[in-house]
Amino acid sequence: MRIWSRIVASIYIIMGIIFVFCLLSFFSNKELCQNFISFIERNSVNVGFFAIFVLFIGIIWIVNWIDYIYRTKAVSFDNPGGKVKISLKAIEDYISSTIIKHIEGIEGIKVKALVTSRGLETKVNLKIISQLSVTETCSTIQELIKRYLQDTIGIERIANIEIYVSNIIGEARKEKNEESKET
Repeated sequence: MRIWSRIVASIYIIMGIIFVFCLLSFFSNKELCQNFISFIERNSVNVGFFAIFVLFIGIIWIVNWIDYIYRTKAVSFDNPGGKVKISLKAIEDYISSTIIKHIEGIEGIKVKALVTSRGLETKVNLKIISQLSVTETCSTIQELIKRYLQDTIGIERIANIEIYVSNIIGEARKEKNEESKET
């Protein structure tokens, strides 16, 4: 999808630049405008085919983009009873609650899941307390997510589980947060 999008974007950018250049040229030189109109009249069939081709590429791109957006909003697999779809939002919420339940010291978490051609990618943004070992906590979280996705949901293709620690909260700051929550 990325390569196709870049090709279509490049074609439309080039066409836009040519269109703007032609408009600017027409305002400055009336003879050029008349030459362009006569060129179009002589080659109307070729210009028409080219316009249809560019329009066709744009329509195909829009259809592929809508299909890509639709496919990436849910994980689906076939079950003996029929097709099963699980919302990515449901997966994100469950991963968040599972991590908060199983690992102490997590102060904040945001999970983003998306389906790619390589499989399900999961990105986790964490805020943890300073007493935790970052490497051990991250590897535990990655294993927990991987086990959950494979065993509970049944997803075999897990592409990447990326963890970003955005904040390491010191003990004094944690106590302040707890005091402000109590009042």
